[in-house]
Amino acid sequence: MNRMKYWMMAATRQLALIIVLLGATTLQAETLRGTVKDAVTGEALIGATVKIVELENAAAVADMDGNFTIKISKGGRYTIETNYIGYEPSIMKEIMISGAKEVVLEIALRENSTELKEVIVKPRVNKEATVNPSVLTGGVMLSMEEASRFAGGYNDPARLVMSFAGVSGDAGGSGLSIHGNAPERMQYRIEGVEVFTPNHFNDMWNAGYGLVSGLNSNVIANSDFFTSTFNANYNNALSGVFDVKMRSGNNSKHENILQIGTVSEELTLEGPISRKNNSSYIINYRYGFTSLVDKLGLVDTEGSHMGFQDFSVKLNFPTKRAGTFSIFGLGLFDTNHDDPLKIEDAHSVYDASNNDSKLTQILAGASHKIHFNNKWTWRTTVAYNMQHLKSNMHYYGFARTENGTIKQPLAYEDPNNPNSKMYPFSQQQMNEDRLVFNTELSKQVTSKWLTQFGGEYSHRFFNLYYRSHDKLYDTVNPMTEYTKMKDNTGLANLFWHNIINVSDKFSLSAGISGNYFLLSKDLSIEPRVSFKWEPNEKNNFSMGYGLHSMIEKLDAYFYRDGNDRLVNKDLGLTKAHHLHATYMHKFNSNLTLRVNAFYEYGFDTPVGINGSTYCVTNRYYNYTDEPLVNKGNTRNYGGDITLEHYMSHGFFGQTNFSLYKAEYRGQDKVWRNQLYDRGFMFKILAGKEWMIGKNVFNVSAKYSIQGGLRYTPVDVDQMRNRVEAGIIDDSPIYKEGEEFTKRFDPTSVVDLTISYKINKRKVSHTIAFEGLNVLGAKVPQYQRFDLGTRDVRIDDGGIAFPNIFYRLDF
Repeated sequence: MNRMKYWMMAATRQLALIIVLLGATTLQAETLRGTVKDAVTGEALIGATVKIVELENAAAVADMDGNFTIKISKGGRYTIETNYIGYEPSIMKEIMISGAKEVVLEIALRENSTELKEVIVKPRVNKEATVNPSVLTGGVMLSMEEASRFAGGYNDPARLVMSFAGVSGDAGGSGLSIHGNAPERMQYRIEGVEVFTPNHFNDMWNAGYGLVSGLNSNVIANSDFFTSTFNANYNNALSGVFDVKMRSGNNSKHENILQIGTVSEELTLEGPISRKNNSSYIINYRYGFTSLVDKLGLVDTEGSHMGFQDFSVKLNFPTKRAGTFSIFGLGLFDTNHDDPLKIEDAHSVYDASNNDSKLTQILAGASHKIHFNNKWTWRTTVAYNMQHLKSNMHYYGFARTENGTIKQPLAYEDPNNPNSKMYPFSQQQMNEDRLVFNTELSKQVTSKWLTQFGGEYSHRFFNLYYRSHDKLYDTVNPMTEYTKMKDNTGLANLFWHNIINVSDKFSLSAGISGNYFLLSKDLSIEPRVSFKWEPNEKNNFSMGYGLHSMIEKLDAYFYRDGNDRLVNKDLGLTKAHHLHATYMHKFNSNLTLRVNAFYEYGFDTPVGINGSTYCVTNRYYNYTDEPLVNKGNTRNYGGDITLEHYMSHGFFGQTNFSLYKAEYRGQDKVWRNQLYDRGFMFKILAGKEWMIGKNVFNVSAKYSIQGGLRYTPVDVDQMRNRVEAGIIDDSPIYKEGEEFTKRFDPTSVVDLTISYKINKRKVSHTIAFEGLNVLGAKVPQYQRFDLGTRDVRIDDGGIAFPNIFYRLDF
């Protein structure tokens, strides 16, 4: 706490010094540019009018390419209104127009389905609709601008999502659990194709988890996040979908961002490739580390050395007649190793472990989108996506007696150099390479009917192995091989989806999706349907149903039993019925109430056999090591309530509360709690922004409290007997019949962001403090057997992670 106060005071002094050195700003003209297009087809809307509501004579008309430019003399936050005959008006609230970077908007208008003589068309506010125009329920739009000013956002879209109702994470990672589902049950999509979870250290410790997202809001456009009943064009997911769009670079001006901080350094470059052809590039590179914050005393990494790097790139090439071509890429590179702890800090076998791991993720793709005069639009994407993970687990040797028991008090075998006595325990490799093809055709058949159909095929090449000793410090016997497979398989999807605006008050969405898993030859036909009723401009009600399915992580299919048989190879798709309802009330243009209710029933869920209570939905570690059958069930049900205040006069905020239950059952038909059944979560976020001349001062804070993870209590008597018998193992013995009956204590976390941006004629300077878990709250997450006290101890998983950075926009 004292260190945190010191660094906050130091950041304040640094901010004051920079303000004095930079002095007053120079008056300048601010520029708002952008493109107006059809939300469905992407066709430029020639002649659309764009105006800044708060200013007189601040308006423009879109040209032949749908482009517009507005120059103003005074920076600030403004409301942008766009109109076009035959389309719903659009209102984009609180757009910041200030600083060295041009503000470039991509405004997508939706065709009006009603006759003008029947009704006065209401404008659509940008926060009220998803980027995908065919979604009626179950989704929200993420504004990347919010990721930079929301406390806990960390310039990271994944952490921004944690502010939403029903979505839980923790202070130590970027895994997203939706309504009690495991993080690996959701799907990420980038530029229209399914990708591996783009989190640094993904699957290195916990399945579907990771520490920091590889996504960066500097290169991500507004995107969609779905928590239930997603449309037919989304497949292979059971809890949610994060549909990420990468933005195109500035096509008229070269712009750069340099950021230097205590956690990472990054550089973003963007600009035109050809101004004549409106082509552009954007490139971002980030180098991250934990060694500096550890040495400065900001974070105790407990001997872990984590290094991470990532890059993002998008090249955009519009043409006059052949559509738009783009090339995109994302790369993540991570390393980790653990030094031995000081012996006074070591209590359990795990404390003597060294996880020496490397992770590489690459996404490289190309897409093409073309609009035809008959209102057909065709988008195609091809991509290569890979994740290669290699991890070797070692244990530093504890001193033992002649009969093999651990000496008391604890000591390393070589106290002066514990590294000299390090024993290999396990080796694993999870390499998967995917070739993905996705195509979608859409047609605005009439002003009331939009139809979409297409499909995705991903061919998956994998090279997996997992081998381990049966006990620690074994220098005689070879490791037992549990998984070894080098093969390939595929997952195919076809869909057809429709949205029909029956009237100006009622819309219907209906579709069907078909998924086929080549490995087990399993086919799933899945209906999706939803509706939205808007009786007036202040209220709306929506409801949806969907049948969804997904395949498991590939290692689950290639477990080898004691007779070297692949007993899980015929596992089929895991499936779930989703039912979701939402009521929304607008108190005014800035204050909105949203109430959700949901029920999800899973079936054909892989579970253990022969009395095992294992279920894949509780999977926490990397590899599945037991035989499974598709005979389990899950159920998740509950509700959320959110009150959100959109930014107005510099103030923004939201509060939400979720109450839910997540259960599973195996072949014994007994319902048990799921691992991520936290039960409840409450979050409140608020912030204020002040314009000081042309400069911007922002403060935001978030408080969240959520129930702990479920766990099965350790059988202390059996653990004592095992240790006294000289058997040293890092895997606890759990009490039979008490699976997930206990829950760790609730955790309260406070996040804080403070920033000051100084806008000058050609550059902008930002000084910021981003604090995750600034009060250093402990997050109980693991049960471990204390070798000293011979009892169970609860280890914490959360860390306080402050980032003090300087950013230069030029």
